[in-house]
Amino acid sequence: MRQRALAAWIIAVAGIARADERVIQYAKDALTVHLTNVPVAEVLDEIAHQSGADIRGQVLADRAVTAQFDAVPLPEALHRVLGDQNFALVYGEGGKLRSVRLLGGTPGQTAAAAPSPVTPAVQPAPSSPGLANLVANHAPVPVSGRLAQTVGGPNATLQQLFEIGTRNEDSSLRSEAIRTMVSTLETDPALRAATIGELGTIDDGALSAILRGAAGEHAEEVAMQVLTQARASEIRVKASSVLQRLRAGS
Repeated sequence: MRQRALAAWIIAVAGIARADERVIQYAKDALTVHLTNVPVAEVLDEIAHQSGADIRGQVLADRAVTAQFDAVPLPEALHRVLGDQNFALVYGEGGKLRSVRLLGGTPGQTAAAAPSPVTPAVQPAPSSPGLANLVANHAPVPVSGRLAQTVGGPNATLQQLFEIGTRNEDSSLRSEAIRTMVSTLETDPALRAATIGELGTIDDGALSAILRGAAGEHAEEVAMQVLTQARASEIRVKASSVLQRLRAGS
C-alpha cells in the first residue's frame, strides 16, 4: 500500500505527467509542431493532409519525433523532423506546396516508415513494468542543499522524497522534494511512460482523492506547486482541475 500511494503521488505531481503531445499545423509555408514520440511518417501524412501536397519517397529512419517549435519555415522545420535525410520541396503557382520528395528511398513510394526486417522468429516484447514496481526499484536521485542534509547524503530514494514532499513540516523542503520528483519523472523514460499509462485510468475526481490520501493536509499545496511550476499547459490545466476539486472537498 505504501508503494501504491507513492506511485499515485507521482501521478498527481507530474500531470500530472505530460501526456503524449500531437500538434501539427501547416500554414503560410511554415510548420508548428508540439510532438512527443510521434512517428515521422505520421507527421508527414498530416502535413500532406493540411497542405494538399503529395509526399514522394520513403522515410529512411523508422523513428519517433519529439520536438516543439512554432511557425518555422517549412524547409528548416523538415530538417528538424527528418534529421539526416535529404528532401526536395516542389512548389506550384502562387507558391503553393505541391510535393515533398524524400530522397534516398525507392522512387515512387509514398511516405511510410521503413519496413522492419523479417526474422525467422519474433519473440513477444516483455510487458512494461508497473508504475509501483518502477518506483520501488528506482535508483536514488541526486539532491543538494537542505534536502541533502535532511536525507543525510547526496542522494535520496523516491520513498524519501515522498515522505518529505507530503509530510515534512518545512514548506520549502516539501516544495524542493516535489520539484525533484517532477524532474526525475521527466528525465526517466520508463517512469514517465508508466505514469502516462496510469493516467489514462484515473479521472480528476479519483486523482484528487488519491492525492488527498497521500499528502493529507498538504494535498492542496502539492497541487498548487504543480500548477505554478509546470511548463506545459496540459499539466497546468490538470493541476488546476485537481486543485479545484480539493478545495471543493475541503
